[in-house]
Amino acid sequence: MSALPLTPPDSSAALSAPHSAWWRHLFVESDDAQMVCDRDGVVCEVNRRAVQLFGVKVGASLFPCPMLAPGAASQLREVLGRGTDRTETVGTVGITCVEGACLVADLQLMPLDEGRCLLVIRDASRRWRLETHTQRLLAAIDSTPDVVILTDAQFRVTFVNPAFESATGFSIEEAVGRPVDFCQAAEEAGKTREYLDGVVRGADWVGELTMRCKDGSRYPVEMTFSPIHNNSGELIGAVAFQRDISARRKIYDAFQAEKNFVRSIINSLDASLYTLDGKFRLTHLNDGWSKMPTEHGWLKIEAEPQVGRSLLEYVPDPARRAELERVFNAVLAEGRPQELQSVDAGGRHWVMSAFPWQHEGKIRGLIYKVTDNTAFVGVQNQLFQAQKMGTIGALAVGVAHDFNNMLLAIRGNVGLALMDNQLAVETRARLDQVDIAAVRASGLTEQLLSFSRDSEEKVAILDFNEVVKDAASLAKRLMRARVTLKLIPTETALKVQMDATRASQLMLNLCINAHDAMPKGGTLTITNVLADLTPEQRTRFKCKPHVQFMRCSVTDTGSGIPPEILPRIFSPFFTTKEKGKGTGLGLSIVHGVVSKAGGFIEVESVVGTGTTFHVYLPIDTGPLTRTDTEIRRQLKRGTGRLLVVDDLDLVLEFAASFLKQAGYQVLTANSAEAALKILAQQKLPLDLVLTDYAMPGKNGWQLIQEIATRWPLTRCILASGYLDDEERAEIAKNPSVRILNKPYGMAEATTVVAEILGRFE
Repeated sequence: MSALPLTPPDSSAALSAPHSAWWRHLFVESDDAQMVCDRDGVVCEVNRRAVQLFGVKVGASLFPCPMLAPGAASQLREVLGRGTDRTETVGTVGITCVEGACLVADLQLMPLDEGRCLLVIRDASRRWRLETHTQRLLAAIDSTPDVVILTDAQFRVTFVNPAFESATGFSIEEAVGRPVDFCQAAEEAGKTREYLDGVVRGADWVGELTMRCKDGSRYPVEMTFSPIHNNSGELIGAVAFQRDISARRKIYDAFQAEKNFVRSIINSLDASLYTLDGKFRLTHLNDGWSKMPTEHGWLKIEAEPQVGRSLLEYVPDPARRAELERVFNAVLAEGRPQELQSVDAGGRHWVMSAFPWQHEGKIRGLIYKVTDNTAFVGVQNQLFQAQKMGTIGALAVGVAHDFNNMLLAIRGNVGLALMDNQLAVETRARLDQVDIAAVRASGLTEQLLSFSRDSEEKVAILDFNEVVKDAASLAKRLMRARVTLKLIPTETALKVQMDATRASQLMLNLCINAHDAMPKGGTLTITNVLADLTPEQRTRFKCKPHVQFMRCSVTDTGSGIPPEILPRIFSPFFTTKEKGKGTGLGLSIVHGVVSKAGGFIEVESVVGTGTTFHVYLPIDTGPLTRTDTEIRRQLKRGTGRLLVVDDLDLVLEFAASFLKQAGYQVLTANSAEAALKILAQQKLPLDLVLTDYAMPGKNGWQLIQEIATRWPLTRCILASGYLDDEERAEIAKNPSVRILNKPYGMAEATTVVAEILGRFE
């Protein structure tokens, strides 16, 4: 298609030939589609690009024009019809090409001569896409809940999105131009230097920061801070993306608190715990391993176990390693716990338990627990020992009951014989020796009972020199020949107030302990002295001021007590003796007896040299309690009708004899049933019934209860060598009943009878 001349030949405004050629060259070769048209939209000239894109021909009219959208055509018609004298642009319109493709273009109208215009169609698709992308990007930035901050090269804020205002309370105007860290917490200055230095080097920075709001409140964020470079690689600014992690931090803190709570519980367990995966590799452990010996539960752990290492590598013994592997495989296969027990060379008892580690119904691994069971086994053995002692105690009660009855008959008949004023001096002396022996035998019976129950205490004022002498006499029977016993009493009596049986038990236990500490022989020395307490002793043991104390020192030349166990020696069930050779109760009993008497104990010991127990007791100023020997002939006389009940004939005859000598009318019965018959046969109620406790059929207390119902005016005395606390408390509620402890003396018995009847001569 030949181009029409741009300017008619006769036009006065025609360009010179050279200029016309130059202009035409630009017109024809332009990359933009161009055409010349008049004010009516008739095309006068078109260039090559316009023909290629739109197929426009000279003489064609732009109105109507299929390549323009209706709106764009109307704008173009309006501009042409107005006859503008300046360049005008109709921007961003849609144009359809010959191939059917659509372009986004700018239409530029430039006025020429004779009412014609140059129409330039410039492709604006790329700019339109960029603008659209920018608009979408800005819309996304404006709508995101994350804070977006742009800075210049000096890291001053140039842009913030709306989320910044919502999060910090600062407006866009308040933020622009300020340093990027203006709303960070003061303690984050180090991190600020870190991320600014990184951006200068061209590196991104990711980390957590604490932000400060306009109202002073604070909140945590996770921030990414990245550099922005131009096409030349020059740093022109930076962009920060901040995400509020308050909710995540709360969840994390709650998780950490729960994790620490669970870990604290696990670490508080008195066991060593190891979790293993399906190949027995360590995944977790508590700190129990550090509290246990290096070798525990078949394991040998000298340093903190390594996560990822097989637990079986810590089992040095091949046979035990194989056994443990078998147990682990069984737990994984069957899902049931397994337990093993062992005793190591040091005598420690271990329990090893393997449990399945399950998650969502599947076994993921194992939990292996090692527990030191030594203390439990020790208590268990002590319980067995205590049960044996209880059995022995029950046997002792029965033996003591029968023995007391025999002693009662012996002492009673001796007492009756000693009342004969015609006795020869030599015979009386021999009978006195029999009575003394019976008294000592009675003391042995009382001591035997004290090991099996808490017998009722009879507090008296004793000479502790005599207590030591009697206990030493008994201890000699238990000592081996190579142990020498030395007693160093005071010249005058050391008067203390305590139960005679308990005092004897105290000394006997100390003597036995000292004897056991000298298996190869040695010397046991017991020394009594008056002691002056130091102010420190009076304060530490809360002793009353101005109270004189005595000290009994029990010294052995044995093995001594190691310092590490010295503080534990008075603890119940603690013993260093071999299994079956000690209950761990001896010294705890000693401590209890001394404390109850108002005293205290101090211990000195040197390993390999020996031990001394210093027993301090307060001195009593009252008179010594008279012994039964001193009052045995002082029968209290009275009147009344009595019934004596006992299943042992010797005791029955003895009791009837001395009560008759004391002035009473006496009937006898050998059982509760026989006694009830006798009582029923009497026209008048009897004044008093003296009955034994342990008898075939009804016991003495059952007999007394029936008498109280049928003959309420009859008084009763219950004679027994053994009553438990509940029975004593129940009997004490009845004012018409008294208790007489066997073996009793005649003087003691007649005094109790006279007191309850209220009839004296």
